[in-house]
Amino acid sequence: MHPRWSGALLALALFATPHPPHALADTATSEIDLSCVWPNGVWYADTLKSIWKPLETLPALVRPGDALTVWANAPAVPTVWSASLHYGTLDVPLGAGTGAYDPNLGRWVLGFTVPPTAPEEIFSFVLRSDTGIQDSTRHSVKVLPAFKRDYYFAQISDTHLPEHTTSSTASFSTCDTSGMADFDAVIRALNVIHPEFILHTGDFVNEGDLNTLYQMNEMGRALRMVDRLRDPMFLVTGNHDVGGWLATPAPIGTSRRDWWRFFGWPYLMNPPAGDPYHCQDYTFDYDSLRVIALESYLNYDNWMPAIWGAGSFTGEQVAWLQQQIFAAGPRHKLLMYHFDFDQGANTGSSAGPFQLDIATLGVDGAIWGHYHTVPENSITLRTSHPFNLGLQSVISNSSGGRTFRIFRVHDGNITPGPMHHAGTALDSLDTAWSGANDGTRARLSATVTNRFGEAWDHARLVFNLADRDSSYGATGGTVVQSIRQGGMVNVYVDCPLPASGSVTVSVAPVAPVAVADAPAAFALGAPRPNPFHAGDGTWRVSFTLPAPAAVRLAVYDLAGRRIATLAHGTLAAGRHEAAWDGRAGSGAPAAAGLYLLRLEAPGRVAREKIQLLR
Repeated sequence: MHPRWSGALLALALFATPHPPHALADTATSEIDLSCVWPNGVWYADTLKSIWKPLETLPALVRPGDALTVWANAPAVPTVWSASLHYGTLDVPLGAGTGAYDPNLGRWVLGFTVPPTAPEEIFSFVLRSDTGIQDSTRHSVKVLPAFKRDYYFAQISDTHLPEHTTSSTASFSTCDTSGMADFDAVIRALNVIHPEFILHTGDFVNEGDLNTLYQMNEMGRALRMVDRLRDPMFLVTGNHDVGGWLATPAPIGTSRRDWWRFFGWPYLMNPPAGDPYHCQDYTFDYDSLRVIALESYLNYDNWMPAIWGAGSFTGEQVAWLQQQIFAAGPRHKLLMYHFDFDQGANTGSSAGPFQLDIATLGVDGAIWGHYHTVPENSITLRTSHPFNLGLQSVISNSSGGRTFRIFRVHDGNITPGPMHHAGTALDSLDTAWSGANDGTRARLSATVTNRFGEAWDHARLVFNLADRDSSYGATGGTVVQSIRQGGMVNVYVDCPLPASGSVTVSVAPVAPVAVADAPAAFALGAPRPNPFHAGDGTWRVSFTLPAPAAVRLAVYDLAGRRIATLAHGTLAAGRHEAAWDGRAGSGAPAAAGLYLLRLEAPGRVAREKIQLLR
């Protein structure tokens, strides 16, 4: 046995019996820092149950009045279904469910009508039945006012969450979240650029087996990063996601089974007659564009080679692809995948027998990842038809990392842009707010500095203001909608951003501010932002007290140690606010990781979770 794995297997043994977090933190049994292991059931173990579609990584794009198609895994018994959309405290009931259990598919195929009053936003989806089923998928339904003819979308790839060091490397640490910080930098840029959707071309997590091994919950942690995106993200697998990393002593098939638990469809092991495919390949449409997504992998642990072969693409996948291209008809067609692994000379591995001939497939183009430092494409390559373009990684690399690309679409015709690297001095997008954008202010300004060499025509800022007035106006941009929820009003402002320039947007009420009502409950609000990047300065949290009380508000690590005290003493009834700069009580920076925020008053406790990034 490799000496590294003697400690690793002992780590697994520790998790076989229940231990409080402090016991794990005090147990030095291997080279791995067990205090940073993420136990199941704490925030990140958000696996799929009944809903198979829409998913957080395969969302639905719908307009008011559209039917939302839902796949549900449930017994074939008479059932009445209902559904709703959730954003913050806003609940949007959907029209009565239609559809039935399809025995040929082995699942329910349901339809719910999106009401005309549904605002533009990305919602969580909640499904219920009269038989007691209740399930939800976060960040999974994007309501659009209409499909645009002129728009742009983004591609990202190779996030390798939470970081890129493999478990067989001496420097591996469960504490390392550098990949999350890289992804966070790209998220910050994309949230302002505001693409219609985002395509992620694989290697979402760094080592799929580690979702189980050390119980790191890589996949669940990655999902919570997706929650930070303001626009929907569609994902395909890469070789690090499924296939079983050879150096990881986990049972064969572990990574693929875990992928299905978080992102997909366990029926792929034994697919039904009406859907006889073993890979999680899919399509979605936006106006006249059809995106065709192919699962990509190398079967490192040789699990079920008769089904998945040595790697993608299998004959079954290619047959499915040809059917989808034919079915798309005159639509424009974009193919996305992680990498064509039949190009064995480039990967050092041989894989399935089918190499895709992009030039003859009948698609407008193909986009992929895998090569973290693939050279920047020439203008000629980007304007060729069909184009065949790789993208550098989000995870840091010798070319800089934190990469994304914007594709502009006019009447279905796709024009790829150059690669960009977020978060650098020369290639970045920064937003400076005049105050905390956390729902405590009635007016606010933001200055956006765009250092990218591209103009962003559909940029968007969301101002979270105190809900004390009926309407808001903006200078420097256009208010497109306001959503009232959770005691605040979210004001959405669109503003074009010039290339290598800046713009200032201000939002204020257009009528006198009313006096807010007194709070009626003991409550701890959600920290904003969360996850929190230490370089931002501070995050803020609000809490309310129904009566004067002695309180303590503090930040704790998973071992139960108090890291910082944010409020302590007797406070009046009403709303209060606290802030944290990411430092411990000693003044030293707190380590990146998960923390618990705890509000205590006589006879009452409220908790929230915080992710600190460095």
